[in-house]
Amino acid sequence: MIPTWFKRVTQIAVGSILSAAMLWGVLNVFFPLNLTQHTDHSVTVYASDGNVLRQFASSKGIYRIPITHEHVSHWYIDSLLEYEDKYFFHHIGVNPFALVRAAAQRLYYGHIISGGSTLTMQVARLFYPHPRTYFGKIEQMFRALQLEAHYSKEQILNFYLTYAPMGGNIEGVEAASQRYFAKHASELSPTEAATLVALPQKPSVYRPDRYPQRAISARNKVLERVAPSLSISPKMLVLLMQTPMTAYRRPVPLHAPLLARELKQHWPLEHDIHTFIRFTLQNDVENILSQYTRRWSAPLSASVIIMDSHTGHVLAYKGSADLNDAERFGYVDMTKAWRSPGSTLKPFIYGLAIDKGLVTSGSLMSDVPRSFDGYRPQNFDRRFNGAMRLDTALQKSQNIPAVQTFNALGPDTFMQALKQANIKLLVDKPNLAMALGGEGARLIDLVSLYSALANGGKVVSPRFTANDVQHSAPLLSPQSSWIIHSILEKIAPPDRVKAAYSRHIAWKTGTSYGYRDAWAIGTSYQYTVGVWVGRPDGAPYVGQTGANQAGPLLFDIFDMLPAEDKALPQPEHITQETICWPSGLDSTLVKDNDCKQKQHVWTIDHRTPPTLRQDSGWDHLHQWPQSLVNWSKKTGRDIIDRSQPAKTRHIAILSPTNHSQIFSYPGQQLPLTASEDAVSWYIDDQAITSNQLSLDAITKGTHKISACHDTCASIEVTVY
Repeated sequence: MIPTWFKRVTQIAVGSILSAAMLWGVLNVFFPLNLTQHTDHSVTVYASDGNVLRQFASSKGIYRIPITHEHVSHWYIDSLLEYEDKYFFHHIGVNPFALVRAAAQRLYYGHIISGGSTLTMQVARLFYPHPRTYFGKIEQMFRALQLEAHYSKEQILNFYLTYAPMGGNIEGVEAASQRYFAKHASELSPTEAATLVALPQKPSVYRPDRYPQRAISARNKVLERVAPSLSISPKMLVLLMQTPMTAYRRPVPLHAPLLARELKQHWPLEHDIHTFIRFTLQNDVENILSQYTRRWSAPLSASVIIMDSHTGHVLAYKGSADLNDAERFGYVDMTKAWRSPGSTLKPFIYGLAIDKGLVTSGSLMSDVPRSFDGYRPQNFDRRFNGAMRLDTALQKSQNIPAVQTFNALGPDTFMQALKQANIKLLVDKPNLAMALGGEGARLIDLVSLYSALANGGKVVSPRFTANDVQHSAPLLSPQSSWIIHSILEKIAPPDRVKAAYSRHIAWKTGTSYGYRDAWAIGTSYQYTVGVWVGRPDGAPYVGQTGANQAGPLLFDIFDMLPAEDKALPQPEHITQETICWPSGLDSTLVKDNDCKQKQHVWTIDHRTPPTLRQDSGWDHLHQWPQSLVNWSKKTGRDIIDRSQPAKTRHIAILSPTNHSQIFSYPGQQLPLTASEDAVSWYIDDQAITSNQLSLDAITKGTHKISACHDTCASIEVTVY
């Protein structure tokens, strides 16, 4: 028979358990555990090798990087558990023995000797701060029990690793490792780990960047405590304790800052964004661009993109010269800005025309003054060369032959082809001026466009992260893209004998009207590089051209890239034929007396189309185009100029003279004269429409007057 006292004790125990369970349930209903309000982390953008490109603080200004224990150094994990909570994996969130020990020590010594809080209790306090009172301690224990009921030990440990206060606005071991030691938490040494184990105890007191001696004392206390369990010998312990404090607060990394900003906006739910950017290459691009900007006298900006031509991986990205340079509008990402592309679209006009069977690489082009339904384009240097080969016209970037070809191809056809290849242009209605930059284009689209020349005619879309879908679209045939590539790679580098590693680079420059934009886009077998230089506010910079401003930067960047062991293979169905000028037909089909000059050309499947001309009809097939004949008669020059190309002529301003002092009067017109007749005049980099300068239109003071032809000359005058 069961004793009465035993029944009574059992009833009390069962009642207590039921009451505790009911109380636990009621408390959970009225005080539920909610950690969703604490998920506002920093956003970190990484390079392909794991280096940080840029880190954004949370909405509360906290630098906090989520991390799990698998990615933290064992020195830190082992030291943390040994120092803070060696029974972490055995208790239920509260360690009664530790609480009793801490209370007894406080009663005996009159102050706190050791804490009784477990790691779980510390996590509870991080999520639910409370005053240091007995009631606050009870609340902390209740929240710790809730955490243990809802999460595994590993998850609770990860909470601590992510949220532990590390001084100032830094939280978590990963953020602290990066900011204090410039490394990941997985790379922490024993002394660094001990420093970060001690830091959360008194974050404002033990900050190693402000109070290194205090931090050393706290670190050494941790090392002494954990040395036996971590198998650190006494001799090694002495050496570790003598290690100087190397921690200091590193500045927030700021590499590819505008790209990082865009990716953060594009992926708002991601805390870790991993890109294809190569960290070392990105650093090299930033350093070389910094060297260029120091040499530029005007507030010019620049943008650069390096892309793998086949995968679309963006390997380096510089949206502006300097994010923090307000004078250069450094906060504006010029890779996405709509600007006039100048002559950069010409290769694709010719490439599409080759595919359409309109021209070959050596077709006769008429570089003479012409009108295309009222549109009268001019060459950049305002000179004309008469009869030219297509490849020579492209290499010299002559405007008239490009418009001639574009007129035959059709602006609508060109626009449709680019649209199908996912290349965007900003233009109200397709027109002939597009051949010379009469539309808006973006650097990122031009880089994508030029990748077709190294990719069998397929345009590859840029990819910044693995989440970006790989996409390519055909624009040119493999044959025409190879022909255009072979033409462009024969253009000499702007300021060197050849590219590093004898790299074959097909490249093209562009200069927009008024010297507002300078472009250089190039592609090798593996890489496509795009460079833009100009002022983001659209102001001109007289004398700036793609060749002299963007070209050298393009080749400096190519020279930094790894050597390539592959060359662009010649596709099938490309043949080399001999054609006759002026007809353009295969020489075997032309009588000797009708073949004024033979030209070797690349063709696709032996196609040799007739010369593009305004005077159509077979009766004129073996005659020079009438526009060439008229130009020859008017200028007295031969249709085919066999003389050596004229050397670049340098401009000299004859009037006014440099440093002139002009005492103006109302209505005064200042005549402008130069050593060349066909020059463009500028006052303070703003175009002047005539060779007379109205002094009423300018302010008193010193002004720069410039005259440009092949080159530019500038003087200064002071108006009183």
